[in-house]
Amino acid sequence: MTVDNTIEAPEVSKGSESHPSSFLPVSANDTYPEEKKEVDTTLEDKKPSFYRRYRLWFHLLMFLIITGLMIAAWVLHGKDTLVLSLLWAFISLKLMFYHVTTRILSKPLGMFFGVIFKVVSAIPEKLRMILGVILPIAFIVAVTLALPADAGHSSRLDRLRSLLGLVVFLSLLFATSSNRKIIPWRTVVVGVLLQFLLGLFILKTSVGYDIFSWLSNMCSTLLQFSKSGLAFVTNNDVADIGIFVFTVLPAVIFFAAIVKVVYYFGGMQWIVRKFAWLMVRLMGTSGAESVVAAASPFVGMGESSLLILPFLETLTRSELHSAMTSGFATISGSVLVAFISMNVDAQTLITSCVMSVPCGLAISKMRCPETGEPVTRGKVRIPESEDHEANFLHAASNGAAQGIHLALLILATVLSFISLLALVNAFLTWLGHFYNIDQLTLELIVGYLFYPFMWLVGIPTTDMLTVARLMATKMFVNEFAAFADLARLTTSGALQQRTAHLAIYCLCGFANFGSIGIQIGALGAMAPSRKKDLAELAFSAMLCGTMSTLMSATIAGMLL
Repeated sequence: MTVDNTIEAPEVSKGSESHPSSFLPVSANDTYPEEKKEVDTTLEDKKPSFYRRYRLWFHLLMFLIITGLMIAAWVLHGKDTLVLSLLWAFISLKLMFYHVTTRILSKPLGMFFGVIFKVVSAIPEKLRMILGVILPIAFIVAVTLALPADAGHSSRLDRLRSLLGLVVFLSLLFATSSNRKIIPWRTVVVGVLLQFLLGLFILKTSVGYDIFSWLSNMCSTLLQFSKSGLAFVTNNDVADIGIFVFTVLPAVIFFAAIVKVVYYFGGMQWIVRKFAWLMVRLMGTSGAESVVAAASPFVGMGESSLLILPFLETLTRSELHSAMTSGFATISGSVLVAFISMNVDAQTLITSCVMSVPCGLAISKMRCPETGEPVTRGKVRIPESEDHEANFLHAASNGAAQGIHLALLILATVLSFISLLALVNAFLTWLGHFYNIDQLTLELIVGYLFYPFMWLVGIPTTDMLTVARLMATKMFVNEFAAFADLARLTTSGALQQRTAHLAIYCLCGFANFGSIGIQIGALGAMAPSRKKDLAELAFSAMLCGTMSTLMSATIAGMLL
């Protein structure tokens, strides 16, 4: 077994003893090369002999069918088949590697990167560290200045303002670090560079734009299906009813069921594992915190930590901080679809979630560097769950049950926090009357605190106070109330186009005071012995999550 690719849990559950490197569910194709032969043999012994005999021909037939369909799509639609072509290439390679060893690719790639590693290793360590910082900075500055100014979007001066914001935010994190001497600069530099490259790929290349446009259209299409179920339940066509209960909550329930079905078939674990493996190799983070960061945009705060349940008790304080920051820095798939139902731009939401994954880890490691020895350092594995659904229908019903719980929690939180905010604002307005201050509200007071941050992000000066107040609403109420206000302002034309886009990046995360309670409650229930650490780290992680969304906004401001 390759040590770099597996983790040994402190206590492995009984259900995972036969497959020590498996994911949920176990798949022979998801094992590493050294393990594959043994696992394949075990699984093949349980399959009928005719399957072993005709599998090659069956896969060949599948390849010919999908290739024929792909050729027809190329002829009929030409340039509009980018995503379909990528899907065809992925399936074709997957079928090929059932019969051909992956070494035909891994060996030449290993030789190529081995040569690069030798060349880099030959450079003196101090010079290598200096170049590792200077070259990414030079690349980011050069791209920011070289991109042409788009009419109606931004000038180079606006982009320089966003670049200054990025520098100021990183400086603040450095100044407030718990231990500046041991900050892992590799993690920080690679994390920020990855965030910038993702933004550049999505916002400034046709391939990236088309891929994420397809993803946003898919989410919007899924949203329409949730309305079909709601129409049946209410015995009425509610597609045009702009009521929170009828637009947001059904989307949350429906998408939660979809995620659970994908999880049952192993798709979610595969995606999470690939993202986590990439972050471990590039950023040097531990396997546990990388898994949580990779899963957060899909399943949310508490559910992402369930993937590393056997290791929660043994996480270092830095890993706990990273796990919580990742939850605050992104939004889950179910909530993302809910925001889309509120007429928030889907592509910008998805882009923000993806960009915040490496940034959340980088920011957390600046604020709370690693002082211990993580159990999962350099290793990625998701332990096997003891609870398995009987079939995909069972998975869908469990997902719907989780979805209704989440929907009711959202409804109760929105109702209570907005009501409490109205009470506080009424008191402040009454108090402000004695000092001749009109409409004194909590959003106005905290909005002025966020005002300089909005300037650093690159928000146009005429809209800075408006977006600052939206940030205050998000932090003291929740992101639903903030996005509802943003959607209303965008629809009415009260905000500039650049402002509307950057505001989505600023608001796209769970970083608010209500989520602190959710994080402590969920993680504390899974790891009772770590409640004290969770309580001590929660506020810092929430601020880091806020900083992550602001940094995503600054990078978007440098590119838009």
